[in-house]
Amino acid sequence: MSWTVVAAVEDALWAAAAKARVPEAWLGGPGLSAAVVDRSRRYTSEREQLTAPPGEWGDLAARALFFTVADAAKIQVPLAELAMRAVDPVARSIGGELRVLDLGAGCGAMSLGLVAHAAAHGSGALVIELVDRDAKALAIAGDAIRGFAAAVGVTVRVSVRTADVTAPLGGPYGLIALGSVVNELSAATGLAVVKAAMKAITPDGAVIVIDPALRTTARGLHAIRDALITGGDATVFAPCTRRTAPCPMLADERDWCHEERALELPPRALRIAINTGLRDGAMKFAYLTLRRDPLPILDEPEALRIVGIGRKSKGKLEIPACGAEGLVTLRLLHRHRYEGNRTIERARRGDLVTGIVGSDVTDETRVSRITLGEDLT
Repeated sequence: MSWTVVAAVEDALWAAAAKARVPEAWLGGPGLSAAVVDRSRRYTSEREQLTAPPGEWGDLAARALFFTVADAAKIQVPLAELAMRAVDPVARSIGGELRVLDLGAGCGAMSLGLVAHAAAHGSGALVIELVDRDAKALAIAGDAIRGFAAAVGVTVRVSVRTADVTAPLGGPYGLIALGSVVNELSAATGLAVVKAAMKAITPDGAVIVIDPALRTTARGLHAIRDALITGGDATVFAPCTRRTAPCPMLADERDWCHEERALELPPRALRIAINTGLRDGAMKFAYLTLRRDPLPILDEPEALRIVGIGRKSKGKLEIPACGAEGLVTLRLLHRHRYEGNRTIERARRGDLVTGIVGSDVTDETRVSRITLGEDLT
């Protein structure tokens, strides 16, 4: 999602907030900054307060005018991975309609990102159903999605339903998105909601679950991954190249898997980020892309996902990765560097790599690297 498109998302949300009559006190300045800090605190260091009643207009303004702007691009990564394998529901809808359920939609971050993807990759009409307990947030989401879709030339029909995420879903849908939803539920309820979503998609549809990149929330998503695989309820298309349970990250309580992408915020969100000290130019999140059929993200059985930051020391480069055999530390000695394997030196968290057998990258290893989501800046 280009900076121009992210700026258009921001414009649509500010227009929708004004239409919803968000009080002037929350439309910028110290009031909005304080509300953003408060919501960030409840999502990170004071998660026991998540179920507490939000601060009415202030909390809504923080969600709509900062967090939704910053989070809309997250869905671009799983959608790009689906497109890579020609199973992107958006591209498949060309000439027809794609029914989408944005479950726990809030102010519409997932659907706004979806519309941006549709504008860039082509689509038929998007028929988006927004479900959330917060009627005020839904009103902002609906108006913002319609306004943004008109700005980028995507045909949408939007409906809203004020309900809990545990309510019956209906369907079938070609795509169901759950953005920052599962982490707010108990483990049992979160798993039940994801299972219900899987039952509500078309045979070639997808469920995309996106949560914060915190250790506790990401590990909760890893546990849901394992339960779905063990129960035969879904195929985990991404981020995993490992097809089986258990998730290797769950073996050590200090480990967790998440994505990180650069994202240049548009003017108003950037100003809030500077004023509050939040966001460091990186968009971080944990996610699952779930499907019914067994199609893997890559056909190569030795494919690996880079799951951490590479470290150089004493004439070598070491990079953590995960694949069919679990966690592995890839190792490239400087004396083994050559044109065919030096692409591993550019690998970053979230990249897919192939051509490596075992853990050592030798002077006979030819590494291929796939990076998706680079257009987020």
